[in-house]
Amino acid sequence: MKADVQESYREAARHRSSGWLDDAAPLLSSAALTLLGILVAIVLADRLEIEPRQRTMLVFFAGILVLPVSTVTLQYWLDRRWPRAGRLFEALNVWCAVAALVSLAVVAVGAWAANNGVDFWYKAGLQAAKIAVSAYAALAVLLIAICGSDKVLDRASSIVVRASPRAIQSVALVFVFAAATVVLFKIQPGYGHFNPIFGFLFRTMPGGFPDRSSLLLAASTAAFLVAVGACLLMLERRLAAAHPARLRSAQRVALVCALVASTVLNFDFSLAGDPFHYMTVMGPALHLLHGGTLMVDTFSQYGPGPVLVTYLAFQLGPPSFAVANIAIQLCNLLFYALFITALWQSTRTRMSAAWFGLVFILFWLSAWGGGQGNVNTAPSVLGGRYLPVLFMAVGIGARGARHSALIFLAAFLSGLWGIEAFVGAFALYSGSLALRNLRDRSYARLAKDLAIAAAAMMSGPAALSVGTLLAAGSWPAFDVYLGFLSSYNPIGQFWSVPFDATFWGWIPILGGVAIAVAGCWLLVLDNKRSALQATSDTWLRHALPAAILTAITGSYFAARSVDFTVAIALLPFALLFIPAALWLAGRALDGDRAAGLLTALTTVAVLWASIFSCLYMFRIDSPYSLLPGECRYHDRCSPAALYTALREKVDRELALRSTDNPWSLDDYDRAIVADAKRLIERYAATSPQVTVLLGEGANTWQMLSDIALMYVSKWHTSPRSFTFSDELVPAIYARILATDVTFATGDLVLRRRDEASLGSLEKAILERLRARGSLCELRGSTPEVIAYRFEKTGDPQSPEACHEHQIDGEAAERSTAPLQDIGSFIDALRTAGHALPDGPLDYPTLERAGVAVPPNLIAGRRLVSFSGPMSLQKRQSLLTIDLYWFPKTTCQQLLPAISQLAGVARMAITATSADEQDAPISQDRAKLLCAAERRFLRIIAAL
Repeated sequence: MKADVQESYREAARHRSSGWLDDAAPLLSSAALTLLGILVAIVLADRLEIEPRQRTMLVFFAGILVLPVSTVTLQYWLDRRWPRAGRLFEALNVWCAVAALVSLAVVAVGAWAANNGVDFWYKAGLQAAKIAVSAYAALAVLLIAICGSDKVLDRASSIVVRASPRAIQSVALVFVFAAATVVLFKIQPGYGHFNPIFGFLFRTMPGGFPDRSSLLLAASTAAFLVAVGACLLMLERRLAAAHPARLRSAQRVALVCALVASTVLNFDFSLAGDPFHYMTVMGPALHLLHGGTLMVDTFSQYGPGPVLVTYLAFQLGPPSFAVANIAIQLCNLLFYALFITALWQSTRTRMSAAWFGLVFILFWLSAWGGGQGNVNTAPSVLGGRYLPVLFMAVGIGARGARHSALIFLAAFLSGLWGIEAFVGAFALYSGSLALRNLRDRSYARLAKDLAIAAAAMMSGPAALSVGTLLAAGSWPAFDVYLGFLSSYNPIGQFWSVPFDATFWGWIPILGGVAIAVAGCWLLVLDNKRSALQATSDTWLRHALPAAILTAITGSYFAARSVDFTVAIALLPFALLFIPAALWLAGRALDGDRAAGLLTALTTVAVLWASIFSCLYMFRIDSPYSLLPGECRYHDRCSPAALYTALREKVDRELALRSTDNPWSLDDYDRAIVADAKRLIERYAATSPQVTVLLGEGANTWQMLSDIALMYVSKWHTSPRSFTFSDELVPAIYARILATDVTFATGDLVLRRRDEASLGSLEKAILERLRARGSLCELRGSTPEVIAYRFEKTGDPQSPEACHEHQIDGEAAERSTAPLQDIGSFIDALRTAGHALPDGPLDYPTLERAGVAVPPNLIAGRRLVSFSGPMSLQKRQSLLTIDLYWFPKTTCQQLLPAISQLAGVARMAITATSADEQDAPISQDRAKLLCAAERRFLRIIAAL
């Protein structure tokens, strides 16, 4: 009898615990309808022939804002006005979304097995979307007709309640969504392991990585990480019931330990850096160091904040890529600490949240570049870009107050940092205030709060303006700084990459944002009339800022469409995922079956991420050199040994080569920089400024002059910051040339011997020099770099006549050297063409097919060319090879020569099929094509 009573009590508890499904039902219905709405947007964009870049942004912004708000409003209105009809539409939305996901997954499997897989995916996938949308529209019309008859509506409603309970609907939608995400993660027809979700577990070549012992160790470590998190969760639940005070103390200790671990264990001692990306902040910082004024004559597209951080680092250490890397790493480490703090704030199970936060940081580090990249090689990936935005999220979540000193500090910092940080922090601040006031129907308070927020946000730009006026006597040129947006914008041809519709691993991130936005808007609509309001402050203080931050960081991928950049949104997404997963786990421990099934799914996801992280982060050739690796592989376990090794790397000169980065300087460019350094030290050792015109590197970036001057602790005679960036903004370009620079007789001028390598800015400076005087060559000039003394017109001339010694053959030899690599690469592809799957091809795929890729076309485990990144795609009997940043200096020589290689059928300087030219290409035609300066080359070869 007693056992029966206990069992009845348990069943009642389970029934009550599943009540959360009733509150979550509008959100799941909204999520399902949002998915269908995205399919509608894709179909309409295809029908209207919207440009690919704009199409991607349309889908992204509709999915994170317009659709969640409109769909949850519709579901809420139906539930309030016609509850039975609302329940029917809820079921319709969920099951139609399930059917759509299943059909797309089936198409993806078919594309993987088909011969022309990519084309099959494009056509059949779009057709499946059209069918799903049409079927939903037809059923919705039928349902609306049913709603006109109360008798039919009652019968249909009772059938749906019995046949489709919310627990089954919820579990089905989530599980099918997860399965579809796995299947659609990356469409790779013919890929042996289906897609990268499974492929990372298998060797790319016999005897290669990963071996069985590595897999076993990674799986064991991952299981341990998940088990520790589960134990911490159960421990917190017990302490909460028996010893609440002890729990609070333990959680504070856990926070401190997690903060220390997130900073100490994640510092990368390799100091890997990408010269091109780092120069975007280093160039302006060096300009400041040599007398420039920030936001007056020196600018960076990332804003003044990262430049000031780098400038302060150069005050403490020698200007170098290593020192700049340390400064940016400190920003990243601070971001990790704020991320842990935000997680700790947003849930009651804080110890387990902090633990899984550390696991997600590990996953974020390893996910960059698909396990082959290093997040610290560029200054703009995380902390250097989004630090103030996360700081604002922490400030909003810290206390219940709408305004606080922490929020004001975050607002001030974001105003100083950059336009992206300013917009992102203001979106968090104003969005939180707006929804809280709309929820409470306090409209007068809303106007007051927004005014306070605007004043706080403007404090940073105001302080920058006043400080600049006092220091330089002029106001900051904000209009010049915003000129970068003409190039760096989401739909700009210069910066973005069209979405190829084969990578869908970003869908869970979009789904998390959509549910959070819908939930926050539902709180506004509900106006404290349902159980959902019990957690309203938690949603608005934590979920809303996390959702906005995830959308901001996710927009980088939406604009670029480079697969691995979606990893930027991983940590903000974790602010949504981890608290929700831990809440579900708590429900599961209380006996909720639906929550138990969903918890099992999240556990599998975390376990997979942990295995990937452990496998790729701690391998012997990892791109990182973290504290465990330094101790294990290099015997640097003591603080003294670590400091000595770090100091050696900081002091090392010209350490620019990074084998896993296609943008790094090659040996040829390093030699040019070294030549310039020696000539400057010989002829202008005491001059603080030197005119250096070295032009572009092998990757076509205009940055060699800036790098050379950095290594001799001097700067340009003209007010240049970073030559590449300076050429992007017409206002900066015009300002530099408008500055009247005095050139005196005897001044040293260094010039690249091949003038074709000079960009427009350096050519204009050279023309000005020649107009004002003559250039007399000095002894010691090298085959690539010429040293001159400037002799002003009208001044006494040097006893020796000015002359230049042209060294023939060097440029030609360099420009024709890549032909052999490209030719042998195409030959190897044609030989192994039968073994290559349709779709995008990366280096591991070519390796498995036995393609002999020339070593010069490999950087790390990525395909590169002599000019920059390279992408490869096969469609039936054609191979498309895209070379990015094709060198304009040798374009006219290379274009005809490449068009004559065996197998080359067509070529183009754009990605548009209408621009393709039949091979071979004549010299005259090459001259016209190269004049466009597209910096892109498409080679289409027949197998």
